[in-house]
Amino acid sequence: MNTNNLYPLACKPNLKERVWGSETWLLSGLDQDASVIENGFLKGNTINEILEVYLTDLVGNTIYDMCGDEFPLLIKQLNVNDFLSVQVHPDDTRAAEMHHAYGKTEMWYVMDAKPQARLYLGFNRDMTPAAFYEHCIKGTLPEVMNCITPKPGECYYIPAGLIHACGGGVTLAEVQQVSDITYRIYDWGREHNPETAREMHVELAIDCIDYTRHIPKPTTEGVLVSSPYFTVRLEELDASREVDDSAMDRFVVYMLLEGDLTIVCDGALYTPSQNGCLLLPASLDYWKLKTNTKAKFLEITR
Repeated sequence: MNTNNLYPLACKPNLKERVWGSETWLLSGLDQDASVIENGFLKGNTINEILEVYLTDLVGNTIYDMCGDEFPLLIKQLNVNDFLSVQVHPDDTRAAEMHHAYGKTEMWYVMDAKPQARLYLGFNRDMTPAAFYEHCIKGTLPEVMNCITPKPGECYYIPAGLIHACGGGVTLAEVQQVSDITYRIYDWGREHNPETAREMHVELAIDCIDYTRHIPKPTTEGVLVSSPYFTVRLEELDASREVDDSAMDRFVVYMLLEGDLTIVCDGALYTPSQNGCLLLPASLDYWKLKTNTKAKFLEITR
C-alpha cells in the first residue's frame, strides 16, 4: 500500500474527431486510452497506473474485487452534428465470449439540443431477427425505431442490446462501462460511399439485439440512473455543502455541466479540468463542495 495520500484527481480531456462530430473522453479506464492525471504529485500518470499502486484506496474494496486494475467507467461528452450510426452494444457475456472485454451499457444526458436534433432509441414495435434484417437491407431501419426530439435535462438509459442513434445537433454527457465494443448496423447511407464507408457489423449485432418494443422514459432529476454498472445523480449547488462519504466504500466522480465547482479537501482547493471531471478516491471521507455562482453537475459512482 502506498503511503502518499490520495487527493481529488483532475483528468485531462482527450478530444477525438469523428465523422459525425466529436467526442471528448473525460475519464477513461480503457488501457489503450487511459486518462492522464493533470494535477498534484501524480500528474502525468494514467488512472490505471494509479490504480495498480493504490488499489482499493482508489476505487474501494468491492469495486476492486470486481474490476481489478482497470478503472471501470468511461465518461464522455459527445457533440453530434451529423448522425451517429445506428448501433448496438453486446452485454458482458457476449462481449467476453467474442472480444474478451466488458459489455457496454451506457446512458445519455442531454446537455443541449438544436430544434432538428433527434434520438433513436429501440424499436417502436415488437420485431424479429428476420424483419430486422430486411429493414437493414432496405435501408429503412429508422422507420421501426422510436424517434425522439430531445430536450436539455433529459436522461436516457441505454442497456446493452438496445439499438440507438442520434444526431442533428445534440450535446450529450455519456456514462458507460469501460468498453469500446460497438456493432454498427446502419450508417445513414455513408456506408455506400467509398470515402465515408465504415465497417458494418449486422451479422454480429443480430444475436445481441433486444427485439421487444421499447418505450423510452427519460429521467430529469435526482437519481437519473441506478444500474449494476454505475449510478448517476443530477445535482445543483448554490452554496457550500459538506459531504460525509465515510460510510461508503467507493469513488465519486463529479462532471460539471454548468457554472463552476470547487472541492475543498484537507484544506486544499481542487477544480475539474476545463470541461472535464474530478475523481474523488474511495479513501477520502470528507470534503466540501463550493461554487461562486451556481453549479449543475453529475455525481457518478459505481
